[in-house]
Amino acid sequence: MRKVPPSLPFLVPLLAAVAVLAAGCESSDSAPGPDPVPTATLTRAQVRDRIEGGWVGQMVGVVAAGWTEFAYKGVIIPEDQVPEWDPETFFFTAWMQDDLYVEVPFVEAMLAHGPLVGYGPLGEAFVNTTFRLWHGNEHARNALERGIPAPGSGHYTNNEHCDDLDWQIEADYVGLVTPGMTHEAVELAWRHGHVIGFGDGVYGGVFVAAMHAEAFVADTLDQVIAAGLAAIPADTDFRRLLADVQDGYARNSAWEVTWQEIQDKWGDTDRCPTGLDDPYNIDAKLNAGYVLMGLLYGEGDFWDSIVISMRGGQDSDCNPSTVAGILGTLYGLSGIPAEYKTHIDWTDKKFDYTDRTLGDLVDASETLARQIVAIGGGTITGEGDAQVWEVPRRPVPMLIREQWPRQANEAPAWTDVRVAGIDGRTVRFEAAATDDDGIVSYLWAFGDLTYGDGATPEHTYLAPGTYEAHAWVTDTVGNTSWRAIPVVVP
Repeated sequence: MRKVPPSLPFLVPLLAAVAVLAAGCESSDSAPGPDPVPTATLTRAQVRDRIEGGWVGQMVGVVAAGWTEFAYKGVIIPEDQVPEWDPETFFFTAWMQDDLYVEVPFVEAMLAHGPLVGYGPLGEAFVNTTFRLWHGNEHARNALERGIPAPGSGHYTNNEHCDDLDWQIEADYVGLVTPGMTHEAVELAWRHGHVIGFGDGVYGGVFVAAMHAEAFVADTLDQVIAAGLAAIPADTDFRRLLADVQDGYARNSAWEVTWQEIQDKWGDTDRCPTGLDDPYNIDAKLNAGYVLMGLLYGEGDFWDSIVISMRGGQDSDCNPSTVAGILGTLYGLSGIPAEYKTHIDWTDKKFDYTDRTLGDLVDASETLARQIVAIGGGTITGEGDAQVWEVPRRPVPMLIREQWPRQANEAPAWTDVRVAGIDGRTVRFEAAATDDDGIVSYLWAFGDLTYGDGATPEHTYLAPGTYEAHAWVTDTVGNTSWRAIPVVVP
């Protein structure tokens, strides 16, 4: 298997923007208007191979480390306790993992309502599940059952586990339906993530989804990591912890040394209620740090990357699942070593609590990817596996700073959120909010997988239709408020 080693991590924050902006972005001399969106070219065979690799990678990673989950809390798993790979265990247990089956209702909602599905159907799909849940997932579903609609179900006022890693372990599907469309992956992950989490709990899924999407077109693992980092605001604890991991790698510190530094600095800073009197820590950013360690220090090797992320401890089956899923997308199923593919069942075994097989999820991912390429202005031409996909490559957006205020703090209060005018397909929005701490920024998700910012943005839609735009405002401490704005584009 080919390795795709990362390069020096101090270059990482720069690479995503460079990769996207330099990919053919040229201004048009023939007509006024915005510059054309750069594109990347994939064949249908490549898309399919990477989707398959992403799903299988997740399954391999979680099974490889299954028994270690929370067996080691706040300590490194000893090397002699690392399980050997057992393909028969894979066959029997890969379909029963919450890392996988919790993704299914979101996929189902997108299939039923389209990729632009709003919070109502997303929340309904999630609340109607019967599978066993824990932490942020469990509390989100409980909130929905009490009549609190999404995204309130993920907000810290209704979900005391909102910054746990639940969304981080489930957001893989977002990247798998946005091949090379990292901008769109971030939008979907941000939106879907608020059904379950807030702040770090959302950033974890954004980080993972962006890396999956980028992996479809990346030449190096560094490029993949850069895309995930580029979407996380610098002024957040989540990004600061990841920067500490990068710094350790850049200094050529052993991964165990970097792990200890992270544990000493962050291990006791943000525990969910379950871990207040215990070294147990399911915090999204801490476990994301173990994911990044696996990717950096594993240097592209499939098994080594799994093992390093596993040995970080805590949620030590979920983190390898994330790592192996991202590498599986980067390499494609064809690039995953043969010993991890001997017991794959594509058509008969269904994921627990679902009616979906692995083959079903791969087919569904391709179907949604086709739709999202079209929504984003890309094209698909030709027939069969040689079919050519031209996928848009917009810059990775930087999200607003969103943090759980650990002291009493009122969220910003909206005074105005509306469509101010429509000229053809160009829509003018206006928003205003007040806050005792001061307003820092506005973020707009226009409902077509694109973003804007500012209090009075304009946006031109590519196609007529009815959209659900979302406005977010943040104050100086990272508290946010949200509103939905229906938009009818003639």
